[in-house]
Amino acid sequence: MCGIAGIYSSTKKVENTWIKKMTSARTHRGPDDEGFLAVTKETNECYHLTGSDSKVSGPKIYSFNKAAKLFLGHRRLSILDPTPLGHQPMSNRDGSIWIIHNGEIYNYQELREVLKNIGYQFRSNTDTEVLLTAYEELGEKCLSKLNGMWSFVIYDTKKNILFGARDRFGVKPLYYYIDQNYFAFASEIKALIKLPFIKKEINPKAVFCYLVLNKNDHEEEGFFKNIFEFQPSFAFYYCFSTNTIKKWRYYSLDYIDEWETFNAKRFENYADRTRQLVSNAISLRIRSDVPVGSCLSGGLDSSTIVCFINDILKKENIKQIGEKQKVFTASYDGNSIDESKWAKIVVDNTKTAWNRTFPRSHEFIEDLEDFVYIQDIPFGGTSVYAQYRVMKLARENGIKVLLDGQGGDELFTGYQTYYKVFFIEMLKALAMKDIMRELGNLKNSPIKIDALFLSVSKLLTSLLAPNMHRLRAFLLRMRRAENNYLNTDFWNENSKRLQMAKSQPITCLNEMLNLYISGPKLKSLLRYEDRNSMRFSIEARTPFADDIELIEYVSKIPSVYKIHCGWSKYLMRAVTKGILHEEIRLRKDKIGFATPEYNWLNENKEVFRSYITNDLGEFFKVDKIRRDWNILTKRQSKSDITSLWKFINLAIWRKVYAL
Repeated sequence: MCGIAGIYSSTKKVENTWIKKMTSARTHRGPDDEGFLAVTKETNECYHLTGSDSKVSGPKIYSFNKAAKLFLGHRRLSILDPTPLGHQPMSNRDGSIWIIHNGEIYNYQELREVLKNIGYQFRSNTDTEVLLTAYEELGEKCLSKLNGMWSFVIYDTKKNILFGARDRFGVKPLYYYIDQNYFAFASEIKALIKLPFIKKEINPKAVFCYLVLNKNDHEEEGFFKNIFEFQPSFAFYYCFSTNTIKKWRYYSLDYIDEWETFNAKRFENYADRTRQLVSNAISLRIRSDVPVGSCLSGGLDSSTIVCFINDILKKENIKQIGEKQKVFTASYDGNSIDESKWAKIVVDNTKTAWNRTFPRSHEFIEDLEDFVYIQDIPFGGTSVYAQYRVMKLARENGIKVLLDGQGGDELFTGYQTYYKVFFIEMLKALAMKDIMRELGNLKNSPIKIDALFLSVSKLLTSLLAPNMHRLRAFLLRMRRAENNYLNTDFWNENSKRLQMAKSQPITCLNEMLNLYISGPKLKSLLRYEDRNSMRFSIEARTPFADDIELIEYVSKIPSVYKIHCGWSKYLMRAVTKGILHEEIRLRKDKIGFATPEYNWLNENKEVFRSYITNDLGEFFKVDKIRRDWNILTKRQSKSDITSLWKFINLAIWRKVYAL
């Protein structure tokens, strides 16, 4: 787990100070080591360079005075083989291929054995060397062999290209900038904006989508103009001879969309195989040479990870976990969102070492600007802060790897919104017995029958009247009072993007799950996870979000086995029978990471108000917002302050990035 960066110029000299500024902007991603590669213009010679934090000796980056056309930079968080043998940039034996890598290839041991049998030898015990060797043997086809999370860039001197890729579902980030003179890339946007040739500007289109459509991770160009995101499942070549970039999708997740009647025997087989795959996914992700812990909210996903690890520990001693598994929880004493009672059930049954953090209103204010800065772009709510504090607590307790249940809701049906699509799918199949069974068992679900009928009727309306998007766009502005506080010119210039609110209705549960897993929904959650964990130099591992064998298998299980007899996550509940305590396994409510945001908003409303300044006039009717501030804060829902938080978040983001 690390931070990567690179700069290439086809026409101008690249200054050595530029790459150093990029890597220094991401020291938190890799405090253990740093390294650089410079490639000269005249001779295409490669020079391995070091910095003040490097764990290997060699010429220093700040003393390099040759004319370079390409620089690669790396910051290392040492997880596997923390010796200097894992230093990056890393080359193959003849120096013809160089790699900088961020992430973990969890099946690296198995791949290394395959490559050894072919005749390759290895100098280190790192997954990066395995990845480099896999590319040397297979080229771009190596991507199909990888199980894990990654963003990496390879400089292939023989082919005269850069080859890079991002993992299938977006666990690890990668951004880039390109113009007629330069191509630059980095793990975080904050590194790219350190470059003098990149003009730091806000992209109004992204701001509009964020404020009005609740979208902030759905397009390649995000909140910063001309800075783009490589999407999950994409790879690229940058060809030095033509100064062109080629991007392509190397992977798409398949799913089954055929309805079938529930079969108990078949379900038992699905559950047995899924249990094996869940166990294997978790086992792979506790491979480490540094201490490993787990997040524990008390929900089904995080509890599953903790309990599976506990079962593994009964069979073998795992040095990086120790005698007692360490788990970490955000708690709010006396608040309805507090899940400590559920987490305690897991702790009592697994005898884990329980570590808790108690985020307070004043601490949120103290951390606010750092918290916003670290995320790179504005986000939808304060719940992300609970995760930030859990990561901080883990670091304070000496943990460098933390497993988390992110992705479980997208893979196993953890959201209420899945129910409406499930009922539509049954209607399409004319599965009346199934519909009656599910209606008769709604008591097992988190959704009420009136809410279900309302959501199903809305979906049916969109199916029967697909051209009502103009009316929906009009209603979108009218029903959200906060939209009337937006600058009129800003609204008019971007209102055509309201058509993005129109989407093809989904009528198959597995299709919706696929969209959530492969699209912006999970990617956004993984971005929060990445930035929060790396802020405290922790590698977060998410078995439900990137284990390819598990995800592909579950995606091909029919819908009827995922929601059944009213139960969400029906398959996961079967998988964990006998492993989870029954009170946890049969929980119907869902909270997840949460904060008492309504209280925090009103307790600190003047602090938040101070961020709404006149330089935001491009987007807001600032005077009106400041005049109506007390009204705006009071009328937020006690369970959701998203509408006003987006105003606040945008204002803080603009300040901390000096935009």
